[in-house]
Amino acid sequence: MSSVVMNWYRNIDRTKFQFDFIVFNDGPLREEIECLGGNIYVLPTLRQSPINYYLGLQKIFKGRRIYNGIHVHNSFKNGVMLWLAKKAKINVRVCHSHTSGVENKWLLPIFYLLRKLVLSASSVWLACGKNAGDFLYQHRHYYVINNAITVERFLFDCEKLAQAKQASEKYHLPKNKKIIVHVGRFSQVKNHHFLLALAMSDKLNEQCHFVCIGDGPLKSAFQGDIRKHDLESRFSLLPANNDIPALLACADIFVMPSLFEGVSVAMLEAQAASLPCIVSNTIATEADMQLNLVSFLPLDEPTLWVDKLNETIKVALSPERCLNAFDRLGYSTAAVIKQITSIYLSKPSHET
Repeated sequence: MSSVVMNWYRNIDRTKFQFDFIVFNDGPLREEIECLGGNIYVLPTLRQSPINYYLGLQKIFKGRRIYNGIHVHNSFKNGVMLWLAKKAKINVRVCHSHTSGVENKWLLPIFYLLRKLVLSASSVWLACGKNAGDFLYQHRHYYVINNAITVERFLFDCEKLAQAKQASEKYHLPKNKKIIVHVGRFSQVKNHHFLLALAMSDKLNEQCHFVCIGDGPLKSAFQGDIRKHDLESRFSLLPANNDIPALLACADIFVMPSLFEGVSVAMLEAQAASLPCIVSNTIATEADMQLNLVSFLPLDEPTLWVDKLNETIKVALSPERCLNAFDRLGYSTAAVIKQITSIYLSKPSHET
């Protein structure tokens, strides 16, 4: 479940708006969503089971609940979902682009057709940043909705210090180590094997320990490669969980070597937690909250990453400085909720 959407759901006026979620795998947020009044529908992906995917969507759209809008975050991959929503006469059909490239190479030959289907089936075009918007919509007009976070959840204080200690014990993190945290799904675009290469460097300080948080199709293979190279002492692999604020408080550095990325929510959360962020220069620069925490490095020069990891020291920023930066740049939840509610209440901006 996207942390972006959960931030909206927790903070939106639920007397006026209620969310149901269509997901492709269950996760740790089911209990919270259901307590807030939402439903979760778990479907196979279109590639896994086209018939069950199609029938599942038909059942949802023709069920007892009447939907006024649908907001799709998988952008060009879910044109069929938007098309079925259009057939079901759901007026507000939002396509939201969060990526600036095609992760799965097998999609490249049909990307043009997928994009055409998405654009014809949606009524509102959104993107998390300029790179993601230009990638999907090209010259067409779209709206940028920042990947805002609830900054207060990540600010470091005395309470967070206690939570950090509990999280460290809960997940058996090593003591007296330099904790380098990565948050993200185990998929090709997240480039976890770059972390493996860094860990294998004989120039990396022995105190550096990588904590990778997330699930995904490539996690088992990554675990196998860690064992193969005898690097178990360098890594802790944790499941996706609800303890991210506490785990960030445990960390000394945030790292993200993505092959491409829009505005990363995980990176925003790390900055709110005052973590130095060492990230690839393929990530959208809008993700930098201008707190002097972010270093953009090229992926073809791993020695620069090793040097940066060795020399970087965490320096806590004041909560006021962090809050002001996020507010000034429009990445606070309150500002984005106003934009989202306006879109949900609007008439369709175009029909193609």
